[in-house]
Amino acid sequence: MVSTTPPKQLQTRAKHTRLVSFENSNSFLKRHDSEGTLVIQAGYRENPSDSAHADNENPIVILNGTAPRWYGSIACQGQHIRSFERSKLETAREAFAACLRPSDDGRNLIVVASYWDRKDLPAMERALLGTYSVIRNGESICCTVTQVLTVVEGIGSYWAVENRLQHGQTFLLEIGFRTAEEWLIDETGRVIDGRPVTQLGIFNLVNAIANDATVRATLSNGDRSDSINLSLISAGLQRQTVGRLSVDQWAAIKTKYASEYLKSLKGYLRTQYADVYQSTANSVLTGGGAALLLNLQPRLADLFVIPQEPQIASVRGSYDQQLSKVGV
Repeated sequence: MVSTTPPKQLQTRAKHTRLVSFENSNSFLKRHDSEGTLVIQAGYRENPSDSAHADNENPIVILNGTAPRWYGSIACQGQHIRSFERSKLETAREAFAACLRPSDDGRNLIVVASYWDRKDLPAMERALLGTYSVIRNGESICCTVTQVLTVVEGIGSYWAVENRLQHGQTFLLEIGFRTAEEWLIDETGRVIDGRPVTQLGIFNLVNAIANDATVRATLSNGDRSDSINLSLISAGLQRQTVGRLSVDQWAAIKTKYASEYLKSLKGYLRTQYADVYQSTANSVLTGGGAALLLNLQPRLADLFVIPQEPQIASVRGSYDQQLSKVGV
């Protein structure tokens, strides 16, 4: 009797379509699909040692035979390469490769991808389309991005909180590392105005902390001319301490500069959006910056609608909104 079951290798390579939501960032790479959300710190080391600890959130990635890169928070504790000065369009393909899952192997992927500049959404689509051949943590993954559905950065957070909003226009502010995105959204969910701004990026908070006298004296071995690792400070905002700083020292430093940042945020919104606030029914605060600030300043929840887990709300909301449309 001849078996009609395809060999295991052919079963593995069968082309099943999967929907994936992806956000490229200079600080954290974010992916969401039916298996949940994956968040990877975007800095990496090249050619890591054989002792490098690799796991799902700290992957060692080889894309199309290039030199291995070790991404993640562990890699970012030492000297590493940051993508702050590179365009998100330029880094999109390599960043998405770092977020591939073993279960993507043999699949066609439809990717919901966000970008802040609406006129460059077609460029983001071109950057992500095509076949990927990746070795991630020793496992081979071959897949093809067959379609890219582009959305403006942050709009997924609107979809994530839509059922909590009053009828009317919404002002949405997504705070990232280098930039923040401001969007005015009508009652149908259509973006009618908006722009990226640099004044509100969490970089401003991180940079202020990195230049604090206590931080510089404690983390730079007494040499005040040494630069402080900004990725370390950024990740440390979610931790109880950093380096040799005591828990009490670090808590006081974070509270001080978060209060100053929040004061500047309120002043900016009063100056730039006084008229907008009078005509909108909702104000939404989201993004990784919102998560950090809410942890340090809980009263923010009285001023804004804030999604659950705001650091991943946009990538999650974009997936859920598109899933009902593509039906995969």
